[in-house]
Amino acid sequence: MLARKPVKAAPELELKFQLGAGAVEALQGEAFPLAEGSVAQLHAIYFDTPNHALRDGGFSLRVRRKSNSFVQTLKHRSGGDLFQRDEWEIETAGPDLDLAALEGTPALAAIADQPLSAAFTVEVERRTHVWNRGATCIEVVFDTGLIVAGERQEPIAEMELELLAGAPQDLFDLARDLQAKAALTLAFESKAERGYRLAGHDGVAALRAQASAVLPDTTGEEAFQQVAREALVQIAGNARLLQRAHNPDVLHQMRVGLRRLRAALSVFKAMLDAEGLNTARAETRWLAGELAEARDIDVFLQRAATPDEIDESPGRAAFFRALRIAQAEAYERALAAVRSERFRTLLLTLAEWIEVGGWRRLANDEQRALREGLAADLAAPVLAKLDRRLRRRSRRFLKLDAEARHDLRKQAKKLRYAAAFFGEAFPRHPKRRQRFVAALKALQDQMGELNDMAVARAVAMRAVGRRSGELAFAAGLEVGRLTGEEDRVLEAANAALKAFRRIKPFWPSSDGRNEDLNLSRARLRSV
Repeated sequence: MLARKPVKAAPELELKFQLGAGAVEALQGEAFPLAEGSVAQLHAIYFDTPNHALRDGGFSLRVRRKSNSFVQTLKHRSGGDLFQRDEWEIETAGPDLDLAALEGTPALAAIADQPLSAAFTVEVERRTHVWNRGATCIEVVFDTGLIVAGERQEPIAEMELELLAGAPQDLFDLARDLQAKAALTLAFESKAERGYRLAGHDGVAALRAQASAVLPDTTGEEAFQQVAREALVQIAGNARLLQRAHNPDVLHQMRVGLRRLRAALSVFKAMLDAEGLNTARAETRWLAGELAEARDIDVFLQRAATPDEIDESPGRAAFFRALRIAQAEAYERALAAVRSERFRTLLLTLAEWIEVGGWRRLANDEQRALREGLAADLAAPVLAKLDRRLRRRSRRFLKLDAEARHDLRKQAKKLRYAAAFFGEAFPRHPKRRQRFVAALKALQDQMGELNDMAVARAVAMRAVGRRSGELAFAAGLEVGRLTGEEDRVLEAANAALKAFRRIKPFWPSSDGRNEDLNLSRARLRSV
């Protein structure tokens, strides 16, 4: 007789990798011989409401056929964890949903009274191996097949490592060994998420930052992991999309993910180990540099006047042909970076450091206190320091040169990211927080426009090179159009800075008098 209540399985701890060219052959030779694995043909139907409410709630719901049996599975990823998911399973009599089995699961609230129907299917050949070393047991799964949504389909070539017994570090150690043998790229997008993209939920839209939920009782360790994980997901997801289309927004959002991660490294610096921090900074700086030229040219072209708006001259046409050539070359550089072994190593190294890195074992009293104490205790002095620095350096703004203005813009951006990370950790003054963030956004918009003008000059100079004459003249005219209102934007940025300096911070002062923090500390001590 079939069970009528879904069984909640233990949370899965797994790593997923996209398999590059030749990876299956490389790994299924010596490491995982074909004869030693079990093979299964899997067919899964994923269900959702018409507006994909389950997907938006972080759920996936499927009925999978394996041989002659059917299993209904509900999965949920919560808490910002990259590698663990809650799961509920129940055997069913056929491919149809057992709606009664959803009773008692958190998915029911997302569904409400809406009907459920098939959204897409996944057809997979699954080859499973079990890897044992001492007390460590890891299931190694190779999936090849197709995701099908209507008339559209997308190939699957993945490897998953699931920890059955042993320490999480064992999982990363095996992953590193296998990555040395084949082109494996750490991935965070599930088959369900890929299916939703194929079904038209997001198309090939860029992956944007998720709102961080660092709450008053979140610890420093939890906060860093959550913020860093979300940034890593944004980087990896957009890197994969960039290989499918030269989409300026995808490239931009990948850079946003990098900036968010680099901001987190700065904000949480006091509780992180030096070796891991230095590696993370160096590798993210390298990747940002590989993407920068393509982004600069994208911005120039997005801001440039179209031929319909002005009289097109031969020189201008030649200048824009040179820009398009430079853009193509810059995208090739960006693509070479995300397809490189260095990038694959970067993703795995950062994920390992975030999850099991040395910073989690630092015995220094101060670092341990920051790690185990409230994130808000760490955040308040960091926010205050960034805020003071921005206010102090902005007072003589109109006398700063372009380089100093660029540094000030980076300071404002870092403060804005920190405010986004920790905003919910200080719930006492929500309106003050909204005003603070809005003032920072207005400032960043004006500072960004100034930066675009400075970048426009550099982009034009690189495109022209040593050429002169008509092409150089056309480039000068275009830069003139893009920077013609620089004085007005300078004044607007100065006004935005003055407005920001009038806004009160939303976090507690250094004397620590804050009821929300005191309550949260008491709550944490009672756990």
